Amino acid sequence: MDKRKEGIIEVALKRFCHYGFSKTTMNEIADDLRITKANLYYYYQDKSALISDVIRHVANDLNKQEQDFIVNYNHDFLGTLFGMLELRSNFLSKYYMLHINENLEWIKGVEIQDLFLQLRNEEVQKLKSFFSMAVECGDVKIDDLDEVAQAFYEVNKAIGIMYNVHDIISGIPNKENVEMILASQKRIAKLIFEDKIVTN
Repeated sequence: MDKRKEGIIEVALKRFCHYGFSKTTMNEIADDLRITKANLYYYYQDKSALISDVIRHVANDLNKQEQDFIVNYNHDFLGTLFGMLELRSNFLSKYYMLHINENLEWIKGVEIQDLFLQLRNEEVQKLKSFFSMAVECGDVKIDDLDEVAQAFYEVNKAIGIMYNVHDIISGIPNKENVEMILASQKRIAKLIFEDKIVTN
C-alpha cells in the first residue's frame, strides 16, 4: 500500500473511532487531510472502500500481535488463550466504535461482507493453528480441530454481540461492556477446554 493511502487510513481511523462510520463524511476526512474531496476520491471511490481498508488495517495489526502469542507458546494453553482474549479486549476497547458499527445494516455491502467473511475465515484458521500446535505439543486433547475452532470463534463473536446489542442499536458506546465480554469469554474458554488439558 502506498504512503498516501496509509495516511488516509490513519486519519479516517481516528474519525471512525470517535464518531463511527455513519457520522463521518468523506468531506470531513478530506478536511482533516487538508486535501480536496476530489483528491480523496482519487484514492477511494467511496466510503465503503475506505471503511474496508480501515477494518483490514486494524485486523492486520491485531493478527500480527496474536501471531506473536502463538509463536511464543510456552505450553500454558489457557494462559495463552486468555492472553489472546485480553489482546482482543484491548483492541475492542480502543476501536469500540468500529465494533458496534460493524453490525450496522448499511455497511453490509458485498465488498464489506466479503471482507468480514475473509476475516472470519482467517480468525478460525488462526485458532485452528494454535489448537493444532497445542495438540502436537501434548498439552491439550482436541479431536476435531475444525469444529472446535469454528465453535470457539462463533461463541466469542456471539458474546460480543450479546453485550453490545443496545450500543449497536443506539449507536451510543458503553465501553464498560468490554470487561464483561472478556470475563464471559474467559469463562467459556475455561468451560470448553479445562477438561481437555493434558496434565503430566
